[in-house]
Amino acid sequence: MIYVDLLVIEDLILNYVIIISTGILLNRITRFKKVFLSSVIGTIPLILLFVNINSIYIFIINLLFSFIMSIIAFKYQDIIYTIKNIIYMYFISIFLAGSIYLINTDLLPQINNNLLNFIILVLLSPIITYIYIKIIKKLKNNYSNYYMIDIYLKDKPKITLNAFLDTGNKLIDPYTHKPIILVSRSDIDITSEKTILVPYNTIDNHSLLTCIVPNKIFIHKMGYSQKCLIGIIDRVGIEGANCILNQEVLERIK
Repeated sequence: MIYVDLLVIEDLILNYVIIISTGILLNRITRFKKVFLSSVIGTIPLILLFVNINSIYIFIINLLFSFIMSIIAFKYQDIIYTIKNIIYMYFISIFLAGSIYLINTDLLPQINNNLLNFIILVLLSPIITYIYIKIIKKLKNNYSNYYMIDIYLKDKPKITLNAFLDTGNKLIDPYTHKPIILVSRSDIDITSEKTILVPYNTIDNHSLLTCIVPNKIFIHKMGYSQKCLIGIIDRVGIEGANCILNQEVLERIK
């Protein structure tokens, strides 16, 4: 038996959660009234559940309503802006639908009460989406700090590395005032390269860092720089990176 009233309310709440989540992920500014109206509009395709209609038409209608929901909630700036909104709405919908399906199959079959099932789903949906948003935002913030970098040394092929921009790396040669990029010893051959020792301080002690002067470096999508040093360390210790960038290097390129 289908409880239409519960179905509509559940869909309304899920639409609201999806739109709010999309706005948070994409930093869209909107208002409660617009989000609520968009959520209400999104419940209209539920009528298709009671109509015998081709699945292709259902998909087209749902896509059309997605456009309408996006425009109501976030306005229309251009087609790329709107499509991006819709893509994120669908990503969140897919994740939320998968999570709800898992809850329905593994948890709620033990509860033979439609109203209680509805309450549990409505309460869990925002929590699930919140966790999803936190994970995605962390990934976006984290991977936006990854760069591809080419290091050019004298009479040697260029070395291409994955670099991580670490705001904690503020190493600068006190004599030449050049920022230092840290590279794992195993990823660069400094044989025949002229090395210099740069003093640096840590919380525990004072030490010397072995550095070389590259001919130049190229940070993909940023540009070239000759005003930096390459510091050699035993291990970078950052997942997916074998080089630690210095913020000062990027600022000097700009």
